[in-house]
Amino acid sequence: MSVSRSPKSGTDLLSEIAPDVERLYNRHLEAPRLWFPHEQINWGEGENFADRPWSPEDYPLSDGVRSSIYVNLLTEDNLPYYTNTLLAQAPQGHPILDWNHQWTMEENRHSMVMRDWVHISRCIDPTYLEEGRRVQMHKGEVPQPTSMADLITYVSFQERATQIAHRNTGAKLPKDDKMGRNVLALIAGDETKHYLFYRDLALAAFAIDPSTMMIAAARQVTSFAMPGTGIPSFTRHAVRIAREGIYGLGQFLKDVLDPVLSLWDVNHLAGLTAEAEKARQDLALFLAKMTETVERMAQKAAGATPAIS
Repeated sequence: MSVSRSPKSGTDLLSEIAPDVERLYNRHLEAPRLWFPHEQINWGEGENFADRPWSPEDYPLSDGVRSSIYVNLLTEDNLPYYTNTLLAQAPQGHPILDWNHQWTMEENRHSMVMRDWVHISRCIDPTYLEEGRRVQMHKGEVPQPTSMADLITYVSFQERATQIAHRNTGAKLPKDDKMGRNVLALIAGDETKHYLFYRDLALAAFAIDPSTMMIAAARQVTSFAMPGTGIPSFTRHAVRIAREGIYGLGQFLKDVLDPVLSLWDVNHLAGLTAEAEKARQDLALFLAKMTETVERMAQKAAGATPAIS
């Protein structure tokens, strides 16, 4: 019979996880991804918008793919507010502070290179894009995890989801747009490395304090929202993106939650407190209902009649 362990305070977890932060940060630095935004753009292909105003015919795309580019870019624009949230859990002298600075430096180039490609390729109306950026950044709306445990569980899911969104968007671009495909592949590659850092940091935290992490994981799964909720008409864009098969509930379940929760082995954690055990049960029920919903949506999309149980 396993004996439940009392959860640690947030300060204890932050202190005990410091060696793992340093270890994973060093691992991250051992395989740098050194690319330069200006080298990814075919500048000679650009045209002056004053001479030739933007038109949808400049770069034919479905609404879903165009929405995905728009949402992904504006999400990357919101970097300062995400950095601010991360730094709230990063005290002076802790290695997580160095990691956050590195993360910010790497993430900052994403909006640079995406905007350059968008303007050169004319895949998005530049006025519409700028209006959206102004609204979103004026709001400064980002998730606000209140503890280190909540932060690293949320960002693990978020980085994985963002990687998938960029990757799947790139796959939907015209095959002759090698520049756009390369830009989104580079960004997805960065997001993969960031995901691996947070995923494995959370795994280390589960070993230190499984009860606190179990509660945090359940809370973040059941309340998760993709970054970008402050973007104008976000829900409409999200629906288009899901219909396009780029990112929706199905991808969240199968490509984000299933592999991450499996790696953390949440179903076999031992020594949980009563509260943490309830959180695990609530999470299992939530995932079961989500699975039913995803299967029902897939059957509807395929034109099949759901089986009667």
